Amino acid sequence: MKKSFSRNTALLLAVALLVFSLAGCGQPAPAPAPTTPTEAAGEGTKDFNGAELVVATWGWTAANVAELSKGFEEMYNCKIVIDETSGNADRLNKIMAQKNNPEMDIALMSQSFAVIGNKEGLFEKLDTNVVTNLDNLYDFAKDAEGYGPCYSVVRYGIIYDADAVEAPTSYLDLFSGKYNGVLSLPDMASTAGPYLLVALAEAQGGSQENVDPAFKLLADNKDNIAQFYSASSDVQTGFTTGEIAVSVFMDMNVPTLQAAGVNAQWVDPAEGCFSAAASINVIKNCPNPELAQLYVNYMLSDEVQSMVADKLSEAPTNKNATMPEDKKAYLAFGPDAVSSLKSFDQDYIDSQKAAWIERFQREVAN
Repeated sequence: MKKSFSRNTALLLAVALLVFSLAGCGQPAPAPAPTTPTEAAGEGTKDFNGAELVVATWGWTAANVAELSKGFEEMYNCKIVIDETSGNADRLNKIMAQKNNPEMDIALMSQSFAVIGNKEGLFEKLDTNVVTNLDNLYDFAKDAEGYGPCYSVVRYGIIYDADAVEAPTSYLDLFSGKYNGVLSLPDMASTAGPYLLVALAEAQGGSQENVDPAFKLLADNKDNIAQFYSASSDVQTGFTTGEIAVSVFMDMNVPTLQAAGVNAQWVDPAEGCFSAAASINVIKNCPNPELAQLYVNYMLSDEVQSMVADKLSEAPTNKNATMPEDKKAYLAFGPDAVSSLKSFDQDYIDSQKAAWIERFQREVAN
C-alpha cells in the first residue's frame, strides 16, 4: 500500500516547532458592500509616493493576492510586492531570520503558525484607530491580544469521489472498512493532522490530553490508508489518478477537483468540521508600518472580503461580506456555518505537536 508522506518534512517541522517553542446556514441579509476602493478605505487617503509594500504569502495564492491588492495600490499610490515563500514554517523561519532588519511588511499565514510568531515577538499589534474594519469580523477571527486577525477561513471535512465510493458519514466511518486502500489522511506534521487526531480521540471517549484512542485507531488501520499527505498537491494528484477516493481535506479544493474531472462531493462529518483560518500580520519593525496597518484594514473591508470566495476559494471572516451562491455549497458562510466549526486549544496543540509527530512516525507511519 503506498504511503505518500515525507518523514523529512515531519522532522523538519518538529525541529521548527522546538526552535519556536512557546514560552510557557440561514443568516440575516448582509449589509451592502462598498462599491469603490475609496469607500472601503475611508475618507482622506494618503499618497505614499510609490512605496513598495512586501506581502509574504503562499506561492499558489500569490497571483490572487496581487489581484485583490490592486485597489489598494491605486488608493495609496503604492506597489504591492509579493514574497512567495511557500510553506508556513518556511515563512516563519524567514521572518525570524530577518527579525533585526525585516525586509517584509505583511505576512499571510495559517493562524496556528501566527500564534507562534506572536509569542516570539515577530508581529506588531494592530492600531485600532487605523484598522477599524476589525469591528465587522466574526469573534473567532479576532486575536484576543490585538495581533493580526484572520482574513479568511477554510473547513476541513470529508471530500469523496461519488463515482468511486459511497458517502461517508463521519470520521470514524472512514475506518469501517468501506474505504480501505483509497483513504487519504493528513500527516501529523500538517496543519490538519493534530486536529484530526484530537477529533478522533474525542469521538472515542478520549480528549486532547488523552489521544491514545486516536493513535490506536490509526495504527490499527495504517495498512488500509493509501496516503498520509503533507501537501494539498498530494491529495489533488491522488484523486485525479484514482489512488484515493476519500480524504479529510479542505473545502476550498472541491471546485479544483471538480474542474479536474473528479466527481468530488463534500460531507459535513458527524463529529464536526474544523477550521484552518488564514491570518494577516504586520511584521514588527517593518519598512512601511503605517502602510502595513492600512493594508490590513483594506483586506478586512466589506468590499475586499466579498471578493475572497471568488479569488481565493476561501470563506470571508467579515460578517458583512457577500458570497456567490455556488460557493455556499461548500464554503462556511454566515453565522450558522461559522458557529458550527469545531474549535481546538491551539496553545495546547502547539505544546504537544512535536511529540505527536514523533509518535506518529514511530507508531503509524513506519
